[in-house]
Amino acid sequence: MRFSEAVGERIAMSWLGYQLAVHVVPSVDKFLLPRTNGRLSAGGMDLTGLLKTTGAKSGQPRVHPLVLIQVADGLLAIGSNYGRSEHPGWSANLLKHPECTVQFKGQPRQYRAELLTGDERAKAWAAAVDYYPGYDNYRARCAPREIRVFRLRPV
Repeated sequence: MRFSEAVGERIAMSWLGYQLAVHVVPSVDKFLLPRTNGRLSAGGMDLTGLLKTTGAKSGQPRVHPLVLIQVADGLLAIGSNYGRSEHPGWSANLLKHPECTVQFKGQPRQYRAELLTGDERAKAWAAAVDYYPGYDNYRARCAPREIRVFRLRPV
């Protein structure tokens, strides 16, 4: 891990980083990502994407900036909700309407979401914690809720 990544991780896992992530970063990312072809976010280059879902209750389009982890067969989306006790709204949207659009490292593309369980979830969770160790802090903070892990496969 490079020094800059280590410093960024420390900041992200701090109280200030948490406050920024919850209250400031989503608005910044909603502005930056569409204007930079899904590449630049408040967190840096090629870390965050824009997930467009259909509201589970409203049926209306919803846009969510989200850290995405690229894997061989698509993307991983981790429903940590910053360690809060409730699942993030976008995860309920994907459960009801798995078809979604993601703008990440380029033009928007169509995806289909799959909620992972069992061994697949465990493997994806390990990859997520390797990518960002703060996910383990979120897991402990939101217990007993199990954080939803989705694989987004290109359509």
